[in-house]
Amino acid sequence: MKKIFIFIFLGTCISSYASSYQGKYCELDGATTENGESVTGECYMYSDQYGELDGVYTDSGKQVTGECYRYSGQYGELEGAQTEDGESVSGECYIY
Repeated sequence: MKKIFIFIFLGTCISSYASSYQGKYCELDGATTENGESVTGECYMYSDQYGELDGVYTDSGKQVTGECYRYSGQYGELEGAQTEDGESVSGECYIY
């Protein structure tokens, strides 16, 4: 009986750890437009793996929309991100 309790407890802990990224923010790190303009802001993680860009702008003030994908631990990359003019944006983010 004690072993079953320990197994259930460990399973619950691992499950809680795996979904711990939902609701956190991922700060852009080294993100740039295809023309090399810097991009800053955050991505709000709406699930364990995916997030939506929130308050992300280029240095010249153009809004950037798109998503981020958590590919490993606390790191993610931009997916389908583009400026309001349709310019592609790439880069990574760090979940804090």
